[in-house]
Amino acid sequence: MTRPGGSSAQAQAPVAVTMTELNRRRSQTKMPGEEMTIAETLRVMDVAREMREQRETAEEMFRHDEVRVRLREKLMRTAALSGDRVTEVEIDAAIDQYLAGRHVYQGPPQGFRTFLAHCWINRYQIAVATVGLGVALSWMLL
Repeated sequence: MTRPGGSSAQAQAPVAVTMTELNRRRSQTKMPGEEMTIAETLRVMDVAREMREQRETAEEMFRHDEVRVRLREKLMRTAALSGDRVTEVEIDAAIDQYLAGRHVYQGPPQGFRTFLAHCWINRYQIAVATVGLGVALSWMLL
């Protein structure tokens, strides 16, 4: 059956390839990274190592239950060695309180050093405002 315009709707059969031709094509085909320099190879290995280390760190961070159990055991041993009589419920409450405030942002303390730090950060804006104020005052006095 033909489509309008005279083109055939069926795909053409692939051309038969001999085994020697196929082997020749395979031997000429280069794999990605086959001709990498030593520097490129080392760079790729560095990236792979960094990805593995980051994956291990992320996996450790997401093991909350294991961290909680290890922390509880450590605190119970510490309490036993120091002679404190605490229960697991008290330890769990302390761990909950510690973990709840662990990643909470706290701004810098108010004081003169903080004020100086903010002035240093905004020094260009302060300089522009001071120059503008000086120009406005001198304009008014003339």
